[in-house]
Amino acid sequence: MNLKAKICVSSTSSMADEKLQISMQGLTAHASVTLKMEVTTDEGYLFKSFGRFKADSSGDVDLSRDQSYGGSYRGIDQMGLLCSLEPSAEIVQRFPRYHKIDVTKPMKFSLSLYNIDVTSMEDLNQLQSDGKLEEFESCEFERWFMKPGFKIEPKTYEKDGFFGTLFLPPGEGPYPGVIVMFGGYPGLLEFKASLLASHGFASLALAFHGPNMGNFFFEDDVPCADLGYFKTAVDFMIGHPNIISSGVGLMSISFSVHIALMMATYLDHIHCVICVNGYIWNLHMRYLLGDKRMEAEDYGFFKKVQRGMEVEDGTNVRHDVYTKISVSHLHSLEGKGLIPFYNKKNIGYMMVAGLEDQCLPADHYADVFKILLEDAKHPNFEVHKYVGAGHLIEPPYGPVNKITRLHGKAMMWGGEKVAHTVAQEDSWPKQIAFLFRNIVGRGSNL
Repeated sequence: MNLKAKICVSSTSSMADEKLQISMQGLTAHASVTLKMEVTTDEGYLFKSFGRFKADSSGDVDLSRDQSYGGSYRGIDQMGLLCSLEPSAEIVQRFPRYHKIDVTKPMKFSLSLYNIDVTSMEDLNQLQSDGKLEEFESCEFERWFMKPGFKIEPKTYEKDGFFGTLFLPPGEGPYPGVIVMFGGYPGLLEFKASLLASHGFASLALAFHGPNMGNFFFEDDVPCADLGYFKTAVDFMIGHPNIISSGVGLMSISFSVHIALMMATYLDHIHCVICVNGYIWNLHMRYLLGDKRMEAEDYGFFKKVQRGMEVEDGTNVRHDVYTKISVSHLHSLEGKGLIPFYNKKNIGYMMVAGLEDQCLPADHYADVFKILLEDAKHPNFEVHKYVGAGHLIEPPYGPVNKITRLHGKAMMWGGEKVAHTVAQEDSWPKQIAFLFRNIVGRGSNL
C-alpha cells in the first residue's frame, strides 16, 4: 500500500444529524482494504462497525460512491459505518442502547484502515488480539448533539414544578417552542431536544417519571398521573421571553404518545403533536387535572406489560400485550380511555409508524389514528409508515436499537438494520418541517 494513504472525513466536528463524507486516498490501485469504526457511549459501551472496500484505478475509495463488499453493511451508503454500528462482542448480551447522555460533550469516533480483506468482526478482533493486525492509518472525528453558544436552562421538580432541560438558540428570539418527551425510559433524555435547538427551536426535554418525581402515584391501587404537571411545563414555555407565546409543539414516542394526545385534548396552547410508535388511547392511567378525572380502560395493564415485554434469550418476537383496538371499540370507551384529540381542529397531528415494531402494533394504531382524524374531517394531519422500521425511531445516522435493557429487562423493539436507518433519515426532516409549519407557519430554513 502507498505510504501516502490517508483517511479523509469532511468534518472532524459536526452535528450528529448531519451527513459526513468519508473517503480513503493514496491507496494502491484496486487494493482491497478494511475500514473499521469505533465509538464508546457515555455509559462506557463500545460500538463497532467495519466495511470491506476496493480502491479504484486512482487508489481512492469514496463511501458515497463506492460499495462495501461486506462487513457490517453492504452496498453504497455514505453513512453506512455509523448506521451499522453494533455493540462489541463482549457486551452484546448486555443489550446496551446507543444514545447520548451528556449532550454538552461530543461522541468521539475513530476510523482505522487495514491493508487486509477481513470477512467478519470476529476475525478482525482475533487478528488484533493475536497481534497480527497492522493499522495502516487512523483518524478521529466527533459528533455533537448541541451547537456551541446555545443556552441551557435546567429545571427541577422542587423549584419549577417539572423536571427538564430547556435548550435555547443564541439571541433573543422569540423561537418556536417544542416539548420533547420519551417513553418508558425513566428520568431525562436530552439528545433529541438539543438537536432540535440546533434547527432553531426552543426545545424542552421533559421527564415525567422516575426518581424524586411525584407526578405519578397510586390512588387506591390505581396508577395515577397529574396532568397539571404537563400544564406547568406548557405554561412555562409560553411565558418564556425567548419563546413564541401563542403555543408549543409536542414531540412524543411510545408511552408518551397518549400523554401528548391528552395534552392536546385537555390543555390550551398546543399547536401540533408528533407521535412516534405509540398507542392512542388511555390504557392504564387515571389522569387528574384540577377537579377533573380522566379514567382508563384497564388499570391492570402495567402487570401485563411486565409479563409480556421481556425477551427470552434475545430471540423473542412480537407479543400480543397491546390490543389491536378497533375504531368502534375506541368510541365505546368514552369516559374510560377514549382521548378525543381528533376534535381539536386547530391542532396539527403527525404519526410516524415502524412496520416492524416489536413492542406494539404501530401499523394498526397508525391506521386507527388516520381513520379517527378522517372521520372527524380534520384538516391537518400526516401519517408516515416505514417498512422494516422498529419501535425506537430516533434522529438519523445512528444504528437501530433493536434490543435494549429497560428497568433491568431486555426489551425487543424491532427494526431491520438498513430499513430502520432509512426511516430515521427520512422522518427527522419531516418532523422538523412539520413543527415549523404548525408553530410559525414556515419551512425549516433557520
